[in-house]
Amino acid sequence: MKRIKDKDDTNNGIKKVLLTATVQSHIGQFHKPLVEVLHEAGYEVHAAARNNLAEKNGLKLDFVDRVYDIPFSRSPKNTDNLKAYFKLKKILKKERYDIIHCNTPMGGIVTRLAAVGARRKGTKVFYTAHGFHFFRGSSISGWLIFYPVERIMSLFCDKVITITKEDYRLAKKKFPGKAEHIHG
Repeated sequence: MKRIKDKDDTNNGIKKVLLTATVQSHIGQFHKPLVEVLHEAGYEVHAAARNNLAEKNGLKLDFVDRVYDIPFSRSPKNTDNLKAYFKLKKILKKERYDIIHCNTPMGGIVTRLAAVGARRKGTKVFYTAHGFHFFRGSSISGWLIFYPVERIMSLFCDKVITITKEDYRLAKKKFPGKAEHIHG
């Protein structure tokens, strides 16, 4: 597999992408087509998420070049997210990714925070929202808790990618960061 060479040769001439999500099954179920496109473009692709594959009936991440087991938790209160932050920060410093694509609410938040230093050095960070927890008809708590967090966190990435048109319209209008819509 031919890889694209870096201008500054930081990674021995290899361009690298990191995909993150709270759990590895998310990457296994939704991101294989993206990884194939990235491989065809010459990128080395790594994944970082909590290993939950044993409970997923044979689901594998054998289509990525490297997998990191990161102790993300779906609960914002779980201290494992703090452990995940420090583990991820160490990986980001070592690997020097060109692109970081984060997914899922907590995986996305922790990754964007851990990637602050990497962004300063030129790494592009993208967050894909697979459906915000606040939307027309959702609970008031979804709006009170998740809306301000996602709005603020949009400043910690280069682009928020949305799957639904409703999420896109809201992100484009209300978030200070850039937003884009893809069909999901």
